[in-house]
Amino acid sequence: MGSKTSTVSSVLCCPCRCLFCGVLSCLFSVLTCIFVVAGLVALVLYLLFRPHIIRVSAVSADLSDFTLTPQTWILHYNLSLGLQVRNPNKHIALHYHGVVAQAHYEGQQFGHTAPLDFFQDTGVTSPLDLSFAGESPIVGGIAAAGFRREAAAGAIFSVDVKISSHMKLKVWVLRVLGPKTKIDCPLRLQRRDAAHGQRPPEFKQTECRVTFF
Repeated sequence: MGSKTSTVSSVLCCPCRCLFCGVLSCLFSVLTCIFVVAGLVALVLYLLFRPHIIRVSAVSADLSDFTLTPQTWILHYNLSLGLQVRNPNKHIALHYHGVVAQAHYEGQQFGHTAPLDFFQDTGVTSPLDLSFAGESPIVGGIAAAGFRREAAAGAIFSVDVKISSHMKLKVWVLRVLGPKTKIDCPLRLQRRDAAHGQRPPEFKQTECRVTFF
C-alpha cells in the first residue's frame, strides 16, 4: 500500500518538477544570451573605435608646507596639485567614478583624497584639482634621512602622486564598463616659505604615466 502511494505521489509531482526545471533552463539560456550579446557589443565597439589611452599632465603645484618634526618624525604637509586629463577619443566619452588619490614620499603614503566623480566628453581636456593637507608619521630612519638630505639641498622634494579610478565608456547611447585606470605622477616639488609670504615657485609641467588594467 505504501509503495502504491509513493508511486502515485511521484507521478503527481513529475509535471511540477518538469515545469520547474524548464523555467530554470529557460532563465539560464536568457542570461547566457544577454552576457554573450553584451560581450559581442563590447568587442564590436572596441574594434570599431579602438579606444586610445588618456593623457594626464601635472600643470601646477604648490607645496606650502612640508616639514618633519625632529625625533617624532611627524610629517606636516600642505600640497595643492593641478592636473589636466585629456580624452583623445573622438567617439568615446568617459565617466570616471570611485576616484582615489594618494600622495607618497620615500615609498610611504602620507596623504589621501577622494575627488568627485566626473564625466568627460569626446576630445575634451578636463581639470582635476587635488589637495592634500594634514600630518602623517614617517616610518624608518632611511626615510627621515632622505627628507633631511632633500631639505638641505634646496628644499626640493620627490613626491609621487598616485590616482586610481573606475571607468565607464559611452558610445552614442550605449554605456559599457571600462578598465580600471591607474595614474602615476612622479613630481619634484620645491617647498615655499608660506609664513613669510613667498609666492609659489615656477612649476615645470610633468607628464604622468597612465595604465589600464
